[in-house]
Amino acid sequence: MKEQFIIRFRDQKFRYQAEVKPFSLDGKMIYEVYYSLVPYVHPARKVQVYPGSGHGHFVYWRQRITNQEDELLPQEFIEAIGGAIEQVLE
Repeated sequence: MKEQFIIRFRDQKFRYQAEVKPFSLDGKMIYEVYYSLVPYVHPARKVQVYPGSGHGHFVYWRQRITNQEDELLPQEFIEAIGGAIEQVLE
């Protein structure tokens, strides 16, 4: 299992900070993201994201829904999280 790490990202006019905990599920890397607005650390909200394939070499980030209470977030927000994860992993 990979170690957790911190990302910072922006969605529209808001800045976020998140703790990311990667884990493998059926051979696919899933990232559990605990995010909150900057400079506030609490309360953190949780979302699970994973990279999917797009056209060409483009990575299309997707949200993983694990139960009925999970909120479906806007795709732009998920892409912002995924982009920040990619920058850390480079």
